[in-house]
Amino acid sequence: DLSCEVLLQPVEWQALYCHTHHTRHPPKKTPRLQQAVLWIAMLGGYLNRKHDRPPGPTVIWRGFLILHEITKMYQLFRQNE
Repeated sequence: DLSCEVLLQPVEWQALYCHTHHTRHPPKKTPRLQQAVLWIAMLGGYLNRKHDRPPGPTVIWRGFLILHEITKMYQLFRQNE
């Protein structure tokens, strides 16, 4: 039940949220860590089907690599606002 800010910087979770939910506006409330890890895993290729095992380190790593790029673009586009 931890906040995702124990793992991610505010700009990272905001970029992750906006990318995942196809929106330009992040929520006011910080997502939970468990939800953010699931979103990161899904960036790395995790399908989140009912019978799937929890995501492994390779999928999480791939997700973090993609999140890094998403965050850079999010910052770039938010510069002029």
